[in-house]
Parts: sequence; C-alpha cells; structure tokens
Amino acid sequence: MAALTQPFLPLLLAVAAPLLWGWRWRRPSWQMLLLGVGPWAAIGWLSLLPAGPTLRQSYGVLVVLDLLVVAAALGIRPLRWRQRLADPALVRPLLAVLAPALVCALALARRGVVFEFPSDGFVYYTTYFGSDLLDTVRLDPLHYRSPANWFFTAASFLFGFPDALAPWRASLLAGLNTFLVLVASCQLSLRLGGRVALCWLTALLFLLGMGHQNFSFFHQIALNGTLPGLALVLAAATPLLGLLQRPRWPGARPLAAATALLLGSAYLAYHAHGVTAFLTVNLLVVTTAACLVVWPSRRRLLAGVAGAGLLLAALHRLPWHPRLESFYDWPETMRFVHDYRVLGHRFFYFWPSLPVATWEPAFLAALGLSLACAVAWRGRCRPPGAVLALALLAPLVLLEWWAPFVSDLVFKLIEPDSAYRLVWTSLFWISIPAMARALDPGERRDGSRGWSLQRGILMVMLAALIAVLTVPIGLQGRPNVFASKVPHLLTPLEEVRPADGATIEPILGPLRELCGREPRLQGRTLLSDPYVGAVLGTRQCLAPLAARDITKLAAPTVETGQYPGLQSALGSPVTLRAWLDERRVDVVVLRDAYVPYESRIARASTHWQPDLLSRYGDLSLNRLSTAQLARVGFQLVRHEHGIRVYLRTQAAPG
Repeated sequence: MAALTQPFLPLLLAVAAPLLWGWRWRRPSWQMLLLGVGPWAAIGWLSLLPAGPTLRQSYGVLVVLDLLVVAAALGIRPLRWRQRLADPALVRPLLAVLAPALVCALALARRGVVFEFPSDGFVYYTTYFGSDLLDTVRLDPLHYRSPANWFFTAASFLFGFPDALAPWRASLLAGLNTFLVLVASCQLSLRLGGRVALCWLTALLFLLGMGHQNFSFFHQIALNGTLPGLALVLAAATPLLGLLQRPRWPGARPLAAATALLLGSAYLAYHAHGVTAFLTVNLLVVTTAACLVVWPSRRRLLAGVAGAGLLLAALHRLPWHPRLESFYDWPETMRFVHDYRVLGHRFFYFWPSLPVATWEPAFLAALGLSLACAVAWRGRCRPPGAVLALALLAPLVLLEWWAPFVSDLVFKLIEPDSAYRLVWTSLFWISIPAMARALDPGERRDGSRGWSLQRGILMVMLAALIAVLTVPIGLQGRPNVFASKVPHLLTPLEEVRPADGATIEPILGPLRELCGREPRLQGRTLLSDPYVGAVLGTRQCLAPLAARDITKLAAPTVETGQYPGLQSALGSPVTLRAWLDERRVDVVVLRDAYVPYESRIARASTHWQPDLLSRYGDLSLNRLSTAQLARVGFQLVRHEHGIRVYLRTQAAPG
C-alpha cells in the first residue's frame, strides 16, 4: 500500500477516471465533479463507522475502482473514441470549462504558494504537510473531530505528504483545489450563460476577487477545505438550478431529487469547511424564492412564508453569540459590529470597516446587477429562473448582515469576525457574468450581436470592476477599501523566505534525533520564539511553549501574553529555574540573529505587525546566554544553521 502515497500516480488516476468516464459516455461536468470529489468525502464518512475500514484501506479500494473506470472507458468499444473526439459538441465544454480551470491552476501551481508566518496559509502548510495523514488521523465517530478532515486525508492520498515541509507539493495541492472550484464554477456559468467568454470572465473574477481582504485565495484558503467543499456544493446545486430554467412547474419529484442531491453533497462538503453550510442554506433560500416567482402558486407561497417565519422565530429565540460583546467593544476604526434600536429593541448589523476589503467592489457590483434583474423581471425581457436565483444571493447576504431577525444568523450562529465569509456565498464570480448575460439586449434572433446603450453600460461596468480589482488604489499614502489582490498574487516567493519556515526547517532533524535518544522528552516543553515554535509544531516530541497566536500578532502582546513572568525571572538563577520548572521546559531553542524583515502583506492588510518577525529579537528569552542557561541545568548540544539547542541535563520536575 505504500505505492498509494507516491506522488502523481494517485493524482493522475483521480483526475483521469472522472474525465474519461464523462467524455466517453457524454456525462455533464457536474457529474464528473461529483464522481471525482465525492468519493474522498465518502471515505471520510466511512471511516467514522464503528467497524468501518481504515483510511488507507478505503483509498486502496478507490484506486482499484479508478483503474476499473479507466479500463472501461478505454477498453469498451475503443473505436467510439474516434467519434467522440470528433464530436463538435465537445469543443465548447473543453474551451469553456476545462481550459480556463487548467490554465489558471497550472499557472498558479507553477508559480507556487506564498507561505508567510503568521498567515492562515502558513498554519495549514506547517500543520498538514509534515506527515502522512492516512496513518496519523484519528477521527471522533460522534462529532467528526480530528486533527484533519477528509480534504487533508484526500490530499495525503493524492500527494503522499513527506516527513518534511515540501513547498512544491503544497503548490500542486493549491493548484488542484483551484482547478476543482473553477471547473465547478465555469460549468455552472456555461449552463447559465451558454458562452465561452463568460466562463473565462468567471475565472478572472474568481482570481481577482476571491479571498479575504487583499489576501489572494491561492495563498490564504487554497490549502484548506474551502475550495473542494465549494466545488462539491456547486456541482450538486447544478441540477436544482437547471430545473429553474424550465418555463413550467417540473413536479415535486424532480425537485425533491435535486434537493436531496444538494443536501447530501452539502453534508459531506461541510466536513471539508464549515463555510459551505452557509452557501447551502443561502442556495436553498434563493431557489425556493425563485420557484415562487417563476412558478406562482398560492399554496406554495403560503407554505414558504410559513416556513420562513418559523425559521426566523426559532433564530430569534437563540441567545446572542458569546463573543458578540467583545467584538462590539473594539475601537471605532476597527469595528465591524454596530447596533441600532427599533421600538426599544436592540438589533445588530455587520459591515467590515477594516482598512482594506477587496471583495467589496465585487459584492457591490453584484448588488447593482441584482437590482437591475429585479427591474427587468417586471418588464418583457425576464431573466431565466436560475439567474434570478443567483441574483437573489447578494441581497440575501446583505439582509443577513443588516436586517432585523434575519441578521440573527450572523450574531447567534456565526462568530461575528467570520461573517465576512458570507460574501463568498453570493457567488459573485458566477452571478455577475450570468446577470450581465441576462441583461444584455444585444442578442438578436439570428444569433448576431448588436450594440445599444444598455449593452455599453454593462461593458463599461465590467471593465471598471476588473480595473478596480486589478489596480491597487492608494489614498494619502495608504490603500483604501479598493485594494487589489494582484500584488499578493505577484509577490515573489523569495521575498517571504525569512517568514516561510525554510530557515528553521533544518533544525527539525536534529530535534527528532534528540527525541529518539532521550525518551524522557516526550510531551515535555520546548522554549523558543513563536515563529520557531510554529514551524516545529507537533512534528517532534516536544510541545512548543509559544507558537502562532491569532490574538497576539503585535510585538508588545507577545512578551506579556506568551512569556508572562520571564523578563523578571531573568534576574536570578533561582527564579529562572523556577519559571522553567513550572512550564516543564526541557529544551531551549534560540536563534543567533534576527534579520530585518517587513511584510508587505501585513502592512497592506493590517492583520499583524509588519516587522513582527524582526521584533521577536527583542523578546526577553533572547537575552538568555549559554552561561546563564548552564547555571540552571541546560547544556548546549547543537549549534548549526544559526540556531542553538540547549538540553536540560536532568528532567524538569512534574
């Protein structure tokens, strides 16, 4: 079974099986996605069963099944491939779905992912790329809790994670996730708009607008389960949205089957990343509303209103999120939780007010086009039902942020600082091209295209949106809300080398050797600066005393928050020994020097102090000398790569 984790072989099988099956038997792209991604999620579910197979056994069976699919596609009537490849109907999905997804994925994967401490991407990289997760993951069968979810175990199967950090593997994984979500997005865009150019526009808007603030998605969330989860939900939602394209009521049975497919896939996608639950709920809400508009029915309208009322009443009875007040107390310049009163009742609303938020232009454009679609629906040229459903997503997100009772979803079920993720559920990279296509009056009956004022306005708006998302705009020497993600996408990997763990990684091998020679170190504490602790993490036997802490991303808070009492303990060997004994410290790792480094992304996004890594040199632990540590029982055992390793000669008490 060791061959299952060799790089490229499982990956090639996992990609080839659904593609060959779909091309050979003329299956739509959404079915190929479900066949490709669905088994990874299903294996995670199977491993939860009390007597279920192990992850490694399940993926071994998947390899056999993929081989059978490939053999069947190539071996059954092979002469039919000549007819299939010559079919002109294959050209459009290749150009509209596969081509943009493949071009973007290969270009980004070849360039590589930027890993910069203390960003989220750095955490995913150091946490999940240090071991073979098929062997190390242990799942809780009741709560689906584990060190990693099915996305990371699938990645371990596809790429065979080594025992050391491997940037090229992480870049390939991010490229694969980009490919999956763009295939899902472009196939839905093709289904709604029917034009190849709109699919490329979908891919472009995703590259420029997806992510958090001016963090590119490729560097921030492409290494977690968000993208494969979105791909699974988008693929499963395609049949339901396709039914809305029909002019007449299709019947309860097809709608129930399409809804069941969405809910089943959404359950699996939720265990890749929780944000997919928000998308599923919003898709169900807008498709229900679109059904009531496209196929009017008094009985269905009453049932929908009653269901919505019961849901809002249930939400209103829930308590406020326990962290709401703490966010409400933030300084006004950083607050994104506000309140207002109506008839004596206090209501909260959400709007990010951080210095930069690159999703705002795309979200505002989606809101504007949604309003235009609402106006058009009252006229003669009505948008298709599926486009109407997507047009309702952006207003729904705004209601969830602002409207009384509806905003309870944010302030009772979601941590307020995560509410920005709801903007992803607007699917702006898909809805904007679809709505622009539906509002375009330039399509003539003979298929040719003409120009009009309305079409010119649409073209100017789309061009302006792309320009705003692409070109950074600064006001008074600092970026404003329209800060582009492009600089992050173009950041050279060498620029962040002091913050990507490469300079710390060489000490991991000697630490593992030390753990092998000294069994007493198992579970003891490692004293180092937070950057060293984050890189080493749990990939050796010691528990770092300090690592990446999202609440302590400024130098003044690090000393008092992660090393309380150390500065005063340096005054005498007795107090220093007591401080180390209390924390069960048996190994100390110190760096010889701290090179000047200032993060461009931190400066633009204000997520952390730009010179945080350099300021770690001012921590009191760096005042510890070899002689001082010797007086409290530590011996220098290794000095290489600019890093000193000290070992306690006798185990600390406790």
